[in-house]
This record gives sequence, C-alpha cells and structure tokens, in this order.
Amino acid sequence: MTLKDEVSQRHLPDLLRLLDGRTVNTAELWQQRREEIAGILSGEFAGYPTRLRVSTEKKVMRCEKDSYGGKAMTEHCLLIIRSDFSEAAFPFTLTIPKGKNPAPFFVYLAFTPSPADGIGEEIVDAGYALASVCYQDIAADYFDNHMTGLGRFCTRNPYDSWGKLRIWSWAASRILDGLTGDERLDFERAAVMGHSRLGKTALLAGAFDERFALTVSCQSGAGGAALFRGKTGERIENLRGEGSRLWFDGNFFQHSEETLPFDQHFLLAMTAPRYLYVTSASEDNWADPKSEFLSCIAASEAFELLGTEGLRHGGEFPETGTCLHEGHIGYSLRRGTHYLSRDDWKNVIAYREKHMI
Repeated sequence: MTLKDEVSQRHLPDLLRLLDGRTVNTAELWQQRREEIAGILSGEFAGYPTRLRVSTEKKVMRCEKDSYGGKAMTEHCLLIIRSDFSEAAFPFTLTIPKGKNPAPFFVYLAFTPSPADGIGEEIVDAGYALASVCYQDIAADYFDNHMTGLGRFCTRNPYDSWGKLRIWSWAASRILDGLTGDERLDFERAAVMGHSRLGKTALLAGAFDERFALTVSCQSGAGGAALFRGKTGERIENLRGEGSRLWFDGNFFQHSEETLPFDQHFLLAMTAPRYLYVTSASEDNWADPKSEFLSCIAASEAFELLGTEGLRHGGEFPETGTCLHEGHIGYSLRRGTHYLSRDDWKNVIAYREKHMI
C-alpha cells in the first residue's frame, strides 16, 4: 500500500475545498480557505484568544553579561501584558550569543525555568539566540478552572474560549512582540519550538502568527502533528481527562475522531508556505509517529499549491534514524521514546542551517 493510499484510507476532511464546495486551486482561494480553517480550529479545537487590544512591555530584571562562560549574554526578563481592563506578567530569559548579531533565534516553550530545559549552551554554540519561557509561568498546567496566570486575563465562555494550548501559544507571540525592535535579533529567522504538549502549542503559535519563519513540533502526538483519524495511542477520550481537558476549548469534546470538522493536517497546513519541522521517536507509540508522518504528507498539498515543496519522502514510512530535510516540511524519526533529546535539537538546527531560516 502506498503512502497516498494510507492517507486516503484515513478519510480526512478535504484540505483544499471551501465550505461552499469550491475547489481551492489558487493562492487567493487558499487565503480564503486559510481563514476558514483558522475559524474552524479556533471554534472547534483550541478556542479563540482574547479579543481585547493589548500592549506588551519587556522589562530586564537582571543581566548576566558573561553567561555560559562568557560566550553569551542572558537577560532575565519580565513580560507585562496590559489591556484596558486587565494586566498579567510572566518571566522569560533571553540569551544572545556574542559576536553574531543579528542572530536567528528560537522562542522555546520550556517545561522548566532553565533555558531550553537545560541545553541552552549547545544552542548558543550553534549561533542561535534563545527566548525561553516556562509554560507554567504563563498559565498553570493543572485543573484550575483557568484561574491562574493568563487564564484570568479576560472573561470566557465554556464553548469556544481559549484553552491552555492557545493561551500558551498566544503568550509566545506576545514574547515576539516584546522583542520587536531588538537589533541583536534577526526577525526574518524567528522560530517557535516545543515538545509534547508544548509541541502542540508551538504548532498553534506558528499557525496563527506568520512572523514565525519556522515552526518546530517535537513528538506532539494527538492534538499536535498526528492525525486523529486512524490514530493509535492517545485519542480524544484520553485528552478529556482532568490533566488535559483545559488544554482545549469546550466544543472540541463534542466530537469524536470521525465527526471532527478538521484533522491535524489543517493545523500543519496553516504554516504554508513557511517552514515546518516535525520530529518523531520510533518507540513513542502514544504519539504515533506514523500518524504524524502521514499528517505531514496530507498537509503538503497546501505547500505545493503555493509553489513550495512540502514533505519530500521516498514513498515509504522512513527507517529509524532518517532525516527528511529537503522540503518546506522537514521530518525526522529518531530511535527511542517520548523525550526531547539532543539529537532532536541537532536535527532541527541542521534543518535551519540547510534552509538558512
């Protein structure tokens, strides 16, 4: 069975067909379809962000002029977000390598306060700056009825108000706002990256914020890069649990995999024609590498419509250890389990270097 046949057997919603039935075959019609998809994903999956007009302010609270043994400078920052009705703030770190300005950079959604969850030095050594934020500082990742951090920023409804994935992704864009104008950073080469639930978050950030030239999703699984239809491992019923229910909007849980008005190739296609990189791990059965890979293939239609190459592959599911780096969708499958490894970082950086993004 060919990969095309496998995608066909998933019975996915048509990426290139407008709600009125017209086929999307031009860039102009794709823009219309993209707006439709944005509405579908906001209404039936991740929730709409606040409609409030906001301003951002970055305050440097402390500066290490010689971080990582003098190779970089690290600013410990506070990002303040204000509307006419409310205010919120969270910390993040900005690390910039010395001697390379303006530097391409990552906005990295981290599980800990440590830059890049502890391997910031290797990123600096590769010549990249790093804005790293611990997602728990944005809104706590437990069942709190959206009453911590940015969850309290505005009133909400139980249907299509933002879930925590959208809150965390929106905060990544606000970090980009706070960095704007910093001449030490190359804003043509901004990337957003995360692992697992934060890989899902990175995909939302890259989908809805076109300033990110590269979106990186590492082993993001269900609700991330993996197709829901035909998926093994984690499914919608698992995401309904107390630990993850608030990641999504309320409407999402009215659907089964078969009745969803979208699948995750819609989310991946929102990054077209920019760059997208998806990593999988061979033993990460909960995330389902095959469904992540097939989602990249299904999303490639949008990239090709816009004159770029999506995922270039050899016609078969890749062997473990393979990196597919030729197209605007990159993919790698490393050996091992659910974990963001140094090998994942090396593959992502190799992809950036190849495409100069």
